[in-house]
Amino acid sequence: MSKLFPHIPFIADETPLSWAARQAAFHTGGRLVPFLNDLQIPAVDFARGLPEAVMRLCEKARQDPAPVFHNTITAIGARRFTLRGHEFSAEFTTGVETRICPFCLAEDQAGRDRTDVALRHRLAWRLAAVRTCATHGVPLRDIRLGKWDDQLHELQGMGAAIEAELVSPPDTEPKAPSDLQVYVERRLEGQAGPVWLDGQDIDQASRATEMLGGLLAFGPKQQAATMTLPMWDEAGRAAWKLVSEGEGAVSEFLCASLDASTRQEAQARPRKAFGMLYSWLSASRQSKDPGSIRPLLRNVILENVPLVAGQNLLGEPVTEPRLSSINAIAKTEFIHPSTLRNILQVAGLVEDQNSSQNAGHIVVDYARARDLVSEVKYAVPVTQVPSLLTTSRPVVAILIELGNLTRIQDHGELKSKVGKAIDGRSIKKLLADLREQFLEIEDPPEGCVPLAKSAERTRVSLKLILELLFGSHLNQVFRLSGREGLGALHVDVAEIKSVLESPPPGLSEDAYFRIP
Repeated sequence: MSKLFPHIPFIADETPLSWAARQAAFHTGGRLVPFLNDLQIPAVDFARGLPEAVMRLCEKARQDPAPVFHNTITAIGARRFTLRGHEFSAEFTTGVETRICPFCLAEDQAGRDRTDVALRHRLAWRLAAVRTCATHGVPLRDIRLGKWDDQLHELQGMGAAIEAELVSPPDTEPKAPSDLQVYVERRLEGQAGPVWLDGQDIDQASRATEMLGGLLAFGPKQQAATMTLPMWDEAGRAAWKLVSEGEGAVSEFLCASLDASTRQEAQARPRKAFGMLYSWLSASRQSKDPGSIRPLLRNVILENVPLVAGQNLLGEPVTEPRLSSINAIAKTEFIHPSTLRNILQVAGLVEDQNSSQNAGHIVVDYARARDLVSEVKYAVPVTQVPSLLTTSRPVVAILIELGNLTRIQDHGELKSKVGKAIDGRSIKKLLADLREQFLEIEDPPEGCVPLAKSAERTRVSLKLILELLFGSHLNQVFRLSGREGLGALHVDVAEIKSVLESPPPGLSEDAYFRIP
């Protein structure tokens, strides 16, 4: 294989494309693509940093491939790249824009006979977060000619555009690169930075910082699409202290932003509060993971904004909102809003003075409201229970006292007419227990009578007989076929009298007294 001579060494701060373009200028006096074609290296493969293409040029140029690969941005998938072990999205780079410092390029050419061989494109200029020249303290400039080969960033073909930038003096005083820019460059060199940022991919850390900074520096009305390079630089500078302090500080800032917006808007509106940060994280066609900023913002919203179960929040459905409006809860739980508001007022979750307020604006704790609704759904008015159990009101009262039936108010927050209702689940359980425990027969044996009649014949309280019944102290208990509830039960009078000759322990005091 023929070699290129003389050797044009790779410079540590340049890109492989820059090195190849300088060789093309030296060896052929021409442009990059024909040069690569002569070497049977597809220009597109070389621009994508494919190892085979880069290695072939290194072999032809007798160049140690290690420093070249160290600076190679390699395509690994749809708009995904790697550099020095870091994977990132295309937006982490400048894309087809060629970013330059005209003063650095002027110094490259100063005193050189072959200026086209001297021009080199720095690797740092390929990174979107790098916007200030560390040497001259000026904003970097973006060039785009609108041609297919913009992706090659070939400075040798941009002479007029570069000259135009050289005669355009900077409109700002020299300043140091932003802390975000320094962080990105140092992280690519293997240095550690703030813990919260280091815990994310490098592009996630950079983008989250800039988006938070956009909110900090320009407010929630600013749109990302109208941000200029100087504005993005200012955003990165504005958020650096915040992101350096970590997740807790970021969360506090987001909560404060939401509070301020809520006071102004009279209700919590995440899109109004977080502006372009929310728009970015809620985009339905987001092709890349934005990192830990999304769950952080999502948690702030979950904890402080009334939501609806099932609604999509930053890419995930809300399974159980912490806060929700009465209207939203009523819709989810299939209950009328007015009924729900009454229940919540009884429980003390809604103040009476809110009764005239629209139910859509009254915000309550979703979990507590749902639990109350769950209880109320099973509420059975006391007046209906006797017919369900085929018994009398006094017997229902006894069953409540004995614990066989429970009131809704046992929930603890429903001390009201609603709360005095019977929990339908306890009714259902009692009926099931009667069916399971007592034998079903067509006709009762001799001496067996209904519960009310047994109290008359034994001259003891019905409460005592029920205690014996549910305490499993009676064996001769039968359930008439085709009937339900306590009205179906028949007990043996003689057995009751026999048991009471020596009452079992645990009975109430009236077990020892006969009715006169």
